[in-house]
Amino acid sequence: MDLFLSINWISLLAVAVVFLLFGLLWYLSNKINWTLVILISLVLGVIVGVVFASEDNTYLKWVDLLGDIYVNIITALVAPVILVSIISSFIQLRDGSKMKKIGLKSVVWLLSSALVAIILSIIVGVTLGIGKNAGSIFSEISSVSSSTIGAYKGLTRSFDKVLLGLFPSNFSEDIANNNVVAIIITGIALALAFVSVAKEKGEDKVKPFAKFIEALKEILYKVLSFIIDLTPFAVLSLIAGSASKIISNKDSIIQLLLLVLVIYAVCAIHTYGYHAIILKFVAKVNPFKFFKKIARSQATAFTTQSSVGTLPVTISDLTKNVGVDSEVANFTAPLGTTIGMPGCTSVWPVLLAIFYINAVGIEWGIGDYIVLAVLALFMSLGSAGVPGIAVVSAIGLFGILDLPVAAVILLMPINTISDMVRTLDNVSTASVSATVVARQSGLINDQVFNGNIVEETKGEIENEKAI
Repeated sequence: MDLFLSINWISLLAVAVVFLLFGLLWYLSNKINWTLVILISLVLGVIVGVVFASEDNTYLKWVDLLGDIYVNIITALVAPVILVSIISSFIQLRDGSKMKKIGLKSVVWLLSSALVAIILSIIVGVTLGIGKNAGSIFSEISSVSSSTIGAYKGLTRSFDKVLLGLFPSNFSEDIANNNVVAIIITGIALALAFVSVAKEKGEDKVKPFAKFIEALKEILYKVLSFIIDLTPFAVLSLIAGSASKIISNKDSIIQLLLLVLVIYAVCAIHTYGYHAIILKFVAKVNPFKFFKKIARSQATAFTTQSSVGTLPVTISDLTKNVGVDSEVANFTAPLGTTIGMPGCTSVWPVLLAIFYINAVGIEWGIGDYIVLAVLALFMSLGSAGVPGIAVVSAIGLFGILDLPVAAVILLMPINTISDMVRTLDNVSTASVSATVVARQSGLINDQVFNGNIVEETKGEIENEKAI
């Protein structure tokens, strides 16, 4: 009887409701557009989160688990997909000088996007005076324990350690930890070795390896397609938990929601304003068509809040929908999860810093904001391989600026809800940068973008001819 009474029946009810909604989404997925199903699942998730809101998300712990399982599964595919795709792409490329050009252009465009996000954040933050009436949020800053502050500071690393961590040290650990840059370097090294052996000893010597890589890539992409089909169900589960956390936290909610709105506005302007200009005049593609073609990866990024976890979907959208050649998509998109990441390393920490100095009445001059911009840009270079990059970036920036780390901790209640749009901005930046690099390198297939070829990219067609 005690066991019966100890069961949290409301949490079980929440699971039952969610499974009923899963059935509805499955039915709708066979009747209407996939993107519309995603939007419906998002709305349903918000409703479930509001209805079952509770302290510490107690009522939605099993629903949260469903979403976490999806994130874990898709994240597990990241390392093998990147490694195999990189090897496959550069085997097809067989041109060392072109590899260098693609790499340099990718870094330039990713950092340029981060710099624009920083400047935009400063302009909006200063113009709106965000945080000026939010002093009460930091009134209990002294109550944040030193152990809590120490734990968060422990997440940060010195810049030299960050750089060291980018390079391969243990292959199995790099795969297990999704150390994207190390995986890219390993993949390129194997591809260069393949090209070298092929030149020295003939194509026949390495042809079995090329066929194995292509076969493995097809299998991995098929598994990925199965998982992507589950996205609407994951969206509902993940959004429900996020909505519940926001509703249950009522302290200083108005000021915090205003900060969230500003973060959403800046990320939206950066994603759909700045990027639209770059797409139109540099990549020379229709921005409206482009954003429609990457809607799947944007939706995945928004709901999973993981740029790395979204990578397989991002690469798929770029190659199959946008027409970016595989060697660019498989290099620039993964690099975009380690360099730049404007939503998490530019918009978030910069706006948090401005919010705090306005809240406590610190006066900053133009020189201070220039220092803030430069430091934030450097922080975007050191984002690779660090878990919880947005929190780490903010704490690192606050530490350098001699602002209290405890202030970042007190703003943590809005981290999850704002992380949705920040991740969407990160993934969009990587996708736009890849498209620009592809255009400048002559490696974009306009027939794919215009819908004349649906499933094959130029690189895949060339690969089939080679085999």
